[in-house]
Amino acid sequence: MLVDLHVHLRGTLIQESVMSLAQRNGVGMSDPAFARARTGWHDFESFLHAYDLVTSVVRSASDLEEVASSYLRRCAAAGGGYVEFMLSPPDLARTGVPFPDQLRALAAAAERAVEEWGIHSRLIATAVRHLGPEAAIQAARMITSVQADIVVGFGLTGNENVHSVSDFAEAFHIARSEGLQATAHAGEHRPAETIIQAVEVLGLQRIGHGVRAIESADVTRQLANEQIPLEICLGSNLALGLYPSINTHPIHRLARAGCAIVLGTDDPGFFETDIACEYSLAEQSSSSLTREAISKTAIKAAFCNEETKNLLFAKLERQL
Repeated sequence: MLVDLHVHLRGTLIQESVMSLAQRNGVGMSDPAFARARTGWHDFESFLHAYDLVTSVVRSASDLEEVASSYLRRCAAAGGGYVEFMLSPPDLARTGVPFPDQLRALAAAAERAVEEWGIHSRLIATAVRHLGPEAAIQAARMITSVQADIVVGFGLTGNENVHSVSDFAEAFHIARSEGLQATAHAGEHRPAETIIQAVEVLGLQRIGHGVRAIESADVTRQLANEQIPLEICLGSNLALGLYPSINTHPIHRLARAGCAIVLGTDDPGFFETDIACEYSLAEQSSSSLTREAISKTAIKAAFCNEETKNLLFAKLERQL
């Protein structure tokens, strides 16, 4: 049983769904980025532009439910048993979809997925870093205004090169004070030291990406000692050019140093990956990164409750 702990819900869109939703919602597809969504970027900022454009086809709660259901079905077919989606609720709220409606759509998709495909899912609601700290505070307040079992965490996504992590301390305080666990993108594009800063300032239980930890022995050692899981997305790192090949990717060195490694597909619709591919790449990189080992670490690191974790551990044991 495979576990996907780092996947942007709208980043799961496949081309067929993009075209269908665009037609349904009257979204013009004249921009070249629609045709080049998988290859039309030359750096992270141009990828973000393509991402925002393509994912703009999601306009309603029913669209959201459809996209979530589609990914959960595909993930289950690839061997997945648990997914934690990331979604920024204010994005859809600005297009007229209230947060409670978003939650109902995701809960419906989650219930269907358990019944039909045997895969569980939860939501990490996020703020977007490059939209600024005030927007993050508004996101945290929106997210904590509604109690829903499906929401288990708060995260920070977007461009790491904009703003200091300390600017987002208040937003994370709001979310954590309501019992949400925390993760944030760190150490993907910025130096290793920023990872520790994010952990300490934002109170993180996990780190999104974190691959540049390998550039500092002290940071790597601290992460290993504290067993703070790194949500590594190999297909994403390769597609965006962080590393030229799996052989040069630092995942095997991070594993050898004792870091807790979990996996994610990030934006699988853009990077043409799935969770089975991510596990296969990890297994290629290190003999210690077996499917069993990765999944056990991931279940322990998941933000769901203990009852769900016990179900996942039992399912994993049955498959061994």
